[in-house]
Amino acid sequence: MKLHVIFIVLLLTFAASGSATDAASEGPLPGMHFVSIPAGELLIGSETSGIGSFDEVPQRLVQIDSFEIMSTEVTQGMWEELIENDNSSIPFLWTDLCGRGSDYPVYAVSWFDCREFINRMNELDSTYIYRLPGEAEWEYACRAGTDTDFFWGNPDQADRYCCFRVDELDPAYTASQTYGTVEVASLEANPFGLFDMAGNVSEWCMDRYSSDYDYLPTDGTPFIYPCHDQWPYQMNTWSVHRGGSWLTNLSRCRSGSRNPQPPEIWDTSIGFRLVRVPVTSRNAALMLFHEGIDSIDANSNREAIDLFTRALELDPTMIDALLYRGFYRYGIGEIEEAQADFDKAIELDSENAGSYQMLGVILSDAENDQQALELFNRVVELDPNYPGIYFHRGITHFFLRNIDAAISDLTRAIEYNPGSPSAYYARGTVYFLSKQHIRALDDLSAAIDRNPEYADAYLLRSYIHSELGNADEARADSIRAEELEIDEWLHETGSP
Repeated sequence: MKLHVIFIVLLLTFAASGSATDAASEGPLPGMHFVSIPAGELLIGSETSGIGSFDEVPQRLVQIDSFEIMSTEVTQGMWEELIENDNSSIPFLWTDLCGRGSDYPVYAVSWFDCREFINRMNELDSTYIYRLPGEAEWEYACRAGTDTDFFWGNPDQADRYCCFRVDELDPAYTASQTYGTVEVASLEANPFGLFDMAGNVSEWCMDRYSSDYDYLPTDGTPFIYPCHDQWPYQMNTWSVHRGGSWLTNLSRCRSGSRNPQPPEIWDTSIGFRLVRVPVTSRNAALMLFHEGIDSIDANSNREAIDLFTRALELDPTMIDALLYRGFYRYGIGEIEEAQADFDKAIELDSENAGSYQMLGVILSDAENDQQALELFNRVVELDPNYPGIYFHRGITHFFLRNIDAAISDLTRAIEYNPGSPSAYYARGTVYFLSKQHIRALDDLSAAIDRNPEYADAYLLRSYIHSELGNADEARADSIRAEELEIDEWLHETGSP
């Protein structure tokens, strides 16, 4: 019944959006055109995790506001028009081998390079706010009302729409397959009139990468939040690119396929296209909020606080900006100001689970564990599936010596996110302190399997092996932990 309802919703959505869009409007650079994408709904993700779709679960119904997106990828000609040929760009990699010319897509640009291009676009044209698309926006625009793996339906028709890598032994191989990119808009468009949404170059999105869709905003905005279990202490700084490329096989060109990449890394198969939205207080506030998050990545906490403040001046109802400003105010010792931000967030929405979780993290950090536990219980009341809550509550139970409750919550945290090394490490620590050494070893090994550079897990496992008389295993883990801690120290100090 549930699937039937979703199917009907999708049909209504597709009927409302249709394949027709407004005629493409001119952008500020030669050859730059934008297509208006209507508002609608997207069922993002796969029903089950499988090969090639392990990070596309769980499925979520996302609301998408209208926006404009480029009909093509940003070209080398557009890049050269806006960015001078200096050390800040990488034009020397636009080679004849991978495709070179003003109508070829720009490639070999990092996520940060794209941001520089966008900054100049926003200086050039003040009538819109330019940015990268969010993942949900990108997939919605790519699918254009379709729900098949590829927007053109039958994979056998791929060479009409998609420049991708085909093995000569593959039945889909055609003699016309070329190595490298092709000129933008040289293949057929999708039903929205967008070219090269699959293949040619994979396209950077604005989002941070999360290994699942638990954290994906359902309002269609880009995902820029931390997605580690220990949120908000640890930020995930990897970015996402979508659509596959001339260097990937056809399966990576599926509309739902996702690819993580450090934002400073470039690749000859990755480019981008732009989204633009009207200049409104809300959109401007969102851009400032995103800049604030980027400042946190650069350890510029004061700058981040100032950017969150500017965002709130434009939109005082932005709860996320209040929560983040409060958290980082707390971090620099502005306790009363931080408390005021949390109180304001709860006043704006007394049922916002994130407000209670953030405040609980602060109280736990200040060793007010009983108060923190009450707030985490409130989060569970509001949303039993709220991301990260069982990890935080499990740790708090542990500090309150509620061992059985701690193990129960950390087990649920692992069930929700079986790829999390920190949840296994935390539960392993609880098992160790409750003298359940074999279970502790199993969890610490699971943590190391998921993060082979988890120094603390090696160190604790070494201690347990020593307690059990496993001298060789204890010595090997101790050496590995020391190696990792030295490497981390060298990284932090910049020592040669």
